[in-house]
Formats: sequence, C-alpha cells, structure tokens
Amino acid sequence: RKEPANYEGRRYGDYLNFRSENPETPIVEMDTVYNNPSGPYLQTLLFVKTSFMIGFLHTHKTSESMAASISKLQQRLGEELFSKLFRVLLTDREFEKHQLFELDASGSSRLCIFYCDPMQSSQKPHVENNHNYVRDIIPNSYPLDGLTQDSIDLMFSHINSVPRRSLEDKTPFEIFSFFYGVEAAKRLNVSSIPRDEVVLKPQLIFSKLYCRAQ
Repeated sequence: RKEPANYEGRRYGDYLNFRSENPETPIVEMDTVYNNPSGPYLQTLLFVKTSFMIGFLHTHKTSESMAASISKLQQRLGEELFSKLFRVLLTDREFEKHQLFELDASGSSRLCIFYCDPMQSSQKPHVENNHNYVRDIIPNSYPLDGLTQDSIDLMFSHINSVPRRSLEDKTPFEIFSFFYGVEAAKRLNVSSIPRDEVVLKPQLIFSKLYCRAQ
C-alpha cells in the first residue's frame, strides 16, 4: 500500500496562516499542463508578485521530476537569487514528497512548500489563470511531443511580454526585472519581446504546416 503523505504544517490552512504572518514573502505557485495523460508534461511556475511565469518539459509527472527542475534552478540562479525567488512554493498534493522540494542535495533547507486542499486547484488561482495564455499557444488538441525546452522558453518570453491591467499596463517581464534585475530573467531563459511583436498563437512554437492542418 502507498505510504500516506505527511502534510502536517503544510496544509492550505497553514499556508494562509503563514501569509498572514509574512505578507511580504514572495510566493511561487506550481502546476502542470498536458494534453495527453501519458505525457509529456509542462511544469509551470508562476511568481505571484510579478505574474512572471516559466516552465519546463517533463516526460514524467512525479515529485522527483518536478523537484529536479527546482534543483536546476537553484544551480542556475545561485544561492542568493534563488533564496529571494523561491521562499515558498504552493502546489497540488500529487507532488507530496515535500522533502525533495524543501531540501537541496546536501540536505539543507532551501524553501517551504504548502499544498492546496484536495480537488481545490482554485486555491492557487494565479498560475491557473495564467494558463489561459499557455492555452492560446498550446490548445488541447496539439501534441507536446515535438516541443523542446527552447520552444517553451520562447513561449514564456512572449507570455511575459503581454501588458497586464493588474500591473498598470506593465508586462510581467518589466515588473520582474524591476524587482530582481534583467539578468535574473536571462538566467531563467526569458527575454523581452516588443509589444507589437508578441504572438499568442500556436504558430509561435508549432510548424505552420501543422497549424494549417488543425
């Protein structure tokens, strides 16, 4: 039988208590997008304060696979920047092996993880809402098999270059860069796209021939 996960101190109620006591602590919401239950899977990470989103392709939707991306980001960003960006992670209970996310390879604590209540993905609304942009570019009928990480990075460069009413007509890229620097965005493989060149259609990352066939 599957060993029950220990959510003590990591439930959504604990998250709300943490937020009330630490309102300035930046939050990252994590989710997955896929068009076939057998994969591939797109891991999405949204920095709530800035509406800035990144993503990673995976062949497996497991705690081990998703936590591996966090480890890669820790190496890519460096300890100081990583600790600024990844203090708290909010996600679904399917990624229940919390120690894989909370501890680095040396066993040192690197972040706190909290879990939404069962069947309550709406408790991480920012990443869920931002998936609307992803779905403009990757509709449900399009396969993810032919995509590469470079195409995913390109997609999020365009998504993060869309001005938002919630950001006073600024783009997530602009707000993220204001708080953390343009170099931080570059380390996440995201670039600024001129507003009149932003594309939120499948042909951005899928071949035009395939798009016409659809």
